[in-house]
Amino acid sequence: MKLFKLINFTKSYDLIWLVITPFVPLLIFYRIIIGKEEILRIKERFGYPSTTRNKKDKLIWLHAASLGEVASATSLAIGFKEANYKGLILITSGTKTSSEFTKNYKDIIHQYHPLDKKKWVNRFISFWEPDILIVMESDIWPNLILCSKSFGLPVVMASAQISNKSFTRMKNLGFSSTANLFNKVDLILATDKTQSEKFLQLGAKKVLTAKSLKISLPPQKTDQLYLENLKKGISNKVIILAASTREGEESILINSIQKLNKKNHNVFLIIAPRHIQRANKISKINNLNIKIKSKDGLPSSYDNFWISNTYGEMSNLYSLADIVFVGGSLYPFGGHNPSEPCHYKTKIIMGPHSEKCQDIVREMKDSNALIQLNSNSEDEIINSIEKIIINKDFSKSLSIAGSKLAKSWLKIKTNIAYKILKKFPLLVS
Repeated sequence: MKLFKLINFTKSYDLIWLVITPFVPLLIFYRIIIGKEEILRIKERFGYPSTTRNKKDKLIWLHAASLGEVASATSLAIGFKEANYKGLILITSGTKTSSEFTKNYKDIIHQYHPLDKKKWVNRFISFWEPDILIVMESDIWPNLILCSKSFGLPVVMASAQISNKSFTRMKNLGFSSTANLFNKVDLILATDKTQSEKFLQLGAKKVLTAKSLKISLPPQKTDQLYLENLKKGISNKVIILAASTREGEESILINSIQKLNKKNHNVFLIIAPRHIQRANKISKINNLNIKIKSKDGLPSSYDNFWISNTYGEMSNLYSLADIVFVGGSLYPFGGHNPSEPCHYKTKIIMGPHSEKCQDIVREMKDSNALIQLNSNSEDEIINSIEKIIINKDFSKSLSIAGSKLAKSWLKIKTNIAYKILKKFPLLVS
């Protein structure tokens, strides 16, 4: 009966791909126009490689959705190397920002993942001949899993989590349907007990509770010459970084900084939006004509705001900032992970919305390493920033607490890598 339901599901899924395949080139073309695809690497979306592969080496395939998941994948890749894995590591993802991120790591091969048509996925697997597929977090593509199993690959989900919305949607598919898919996964390493329970309710059987790999990624090296040039115009200011901001958040933060400066706090705000194509729109808030890095260069001593809209900047900006505000949290976007700036000994504030990273937020708050606001009001933002600026002991305790947590988190990636290598010893044979 289970086999019949799985066959019925795969037939329906393949039929959907048969119908939409003629429209895929139009979708790809549109994504090129809006800057979401690299035209020279389009063939990767159809399973064709754009680089070579040494077939003598073992290969671990880590699949991720976008930048956040690639950070987790990169963390695990480092963990495998620390656990003495000697083979190759391939990371696939679907966004330009995630591709740019992997360029900082010479031991990682990056390819854009093939779209989930069976023919394209099989072409990809046939060329790369991976020894295992590890799906990061929740980027679940049926053919990616089913085709991998047909090639005899073990399939693992690491740093696994599923949003409440996706969980409800999957439950509506029926237990038997989700169980037939998740039973194909050999091991699920969930981020916490709540996530483990979700996967068990969807029919998964091999579930272990671990932690998020995202918090275990070591800090990247900074560009000291660039930082020196950037500091020249703002060296006497309190530097606040608004990291990964989303629509509507920038205006609240800009208004708050203007009010702080009217109170003679001499604050400078760097805005690093989640989607850099929004930079022009942000620059026009309150008719400020805020400088944008890509077209206006670095800020001067006369500026109170500056927009960083180029890739690969976050390590520099985190190390520069006195205070980091974590975006995606003033409105119900779920909240971006606040753990990364802990590695840079800064002070961290985020808004009330943290649904996507509740356990990390809870751990940071319990350790007094994070200020989480109760609302998105300008008054509360201003009060929190003022407390950090004025109360030096409180400010120092925030950064010390975050730094201690960051050091403890670095062990997570290696521990999870050891678990996977122990479960699948063929990866080290």
